[in-house]
Amino acid sequence: MLKNLFKKKQSLDVINTHEADVALRLMFEIAISDGKLDSSELRLIKKRADKLASEDLKASSIVKKIIDETEESVSFYPSIKKINDTHSKEEKIELLKVLWELVTADSVVDAYEENLYFQIAELIQIKRSTANQIKHQTI
Repeated sequence: MLKNLFKKKQSLDVINTHEADVALRLMFEIAISDGKLDSSELRLIKKRADKLASEDLKASSIVKKIIDETEESVSFYPSIKKINDTHSKEEKIELLKVLWELVTADSVVDAYEENLYFQIAELIQIKRSTANQIKHQTI
């Protein structure tokens, strides 16, 4: 019993996030950062998950797994680390475009979502000026 009390929550690597897309985790984090998950945000997340789905793994299963992992995890650092270790600068910029599309999905740029977008840009080592360019290209 004491063993379970001091047991740490599993990181995303241990839970084994669907390898194909750590972006889903970041998308979900941004979507819920304003305290609600809008239907247009969920639609974008599902659309992304559909691209990853296979015969063995349905999009709904992928989304459920991301939601469960987000609830169990205390940090999205493993996702950021995986992105920094495996993505090129161009791929990171494409990721930011997807994330900004999510921020604007409900036609309201929430301050929490915008702030998290810029924090993620900084963590994945993309200059704020580049993140701002992405933001202004889609407004």
